Amino acid sequence: AIPVENIETFITNAKSDDAERLLCVAYYYQMLVAYIFDDLELAIKMVEEYLDLEYPLEGLVVGTEVVFLYGLTSLVQARKTKEDIWKTRGHESMKKVKKLAKDYPSSYQHKLLLLEAESAFNAGNKRKASEKYELAVTLSRNNEFIQDQALSCELAGKFYAKQRNEYKASHYYGKAHELYLEWGAKGKADHLRENYPY
Repeated sequence: AIPVENIETFITNAKSDDAERLLCVAYYYQMLVAYIFDDLELAIKMVEEYLDLEYPLEGLVVGTEVVFLYGLTSLVQARKTKEDIWKTRGHESMKKVKKLAKDYPSSYQHKLLLLEAESAFNAGNKRKASEKYELAVTLSRNNEFIQDQALSCELAGKFYAKQRNEYKASHYYGKAHELYLEWGAKGKADHLRENYPY
């Protein structure tokens, strides 16, 4: 993760320099790091800071990634707190990603499937969740999004662990670990190995 004191200094400097584009990117990357290292509170804070900007990078890759991450973060928070507001925010993000998936299927279809899997997990629809996770893994692999394949495997591992399916949880956690290493995210691979059984 980015050391908090460094990112806070960077953000303070960007605010004082009126460098909103730098803030967009800083908030996105801090949100991404916070999410993949299971710091939901910081991920949500970064999304809210991003959304409060006067001119967020909507329509650009960073902006669409924020929408995707906000959807994932919201759905995890909905599962954790059982609060409807998070479910609503997750579904609002899913609608936006659905449009992106229609316009740019090779870049966004697997992301939509992952959001749908998380939503089905929250709803207790185990069969649908399982199908969506499997499809998200397959499509992200086929379209060569190794980081999204790793994330899809990790979330599938969490889902199967919650279902007490140790065989599938172990398979997906192991695959996620391998993919994070292949992507070059050794810190994340170590975090996964240290915090999740596989």
